Amino acid sequence: MTNRAIIVRSVLVIAACALMCTLAVGALFALRPPLIRSYEDQVAHALRSQRITYQQIRFGEMYPDRVNRQYGEYVGPITIAVYVTLNDGREVAGWVECRRIAEQCTLSLLDLGMRRAPLPEFSRQRALPWMEWLERTVADLWN
Repeated sequence: MTNRAIIVRSVLVIAACALMCTLAVGALFALRPPLIRSYEDQVAHALRSQRITYQQIRFGEMYPDRVNRQYGEYVGPITIAVYVTLNDGREVAGWVECRRIAEQCTLSLLDLGMRRAPLPEFSRQRALPWMEWLERTVADLWN
């Protein structure tokens, strides 16, 4: 009988530890800041921070500055037309301005009282170290 009680206690302790680990991991994921991977994520974050509820975010034309024209990932400054459909059905138009294609962006939605509100930077995706090593190795093989 004593061996059975020890086994039951051990199983209960292990189950409690597993449950606590699961809850801790869940809490870490819940407290993680939101990933900003697109202009839509940036605009949504700005609207949520102002407690503005919306149904949809759409984008129009992108207008690069014609005077200081650059190419590739360093293009800028740029302006992107933004159209936000609010929960009450109204559509609000504005724009996103960026110093470069995805850096130092601001949002202007004048009908909502937002003028050059700073937008969060895009989340940096870090590759796993072994993935970086694998990519370098494959590139070295092909070159």
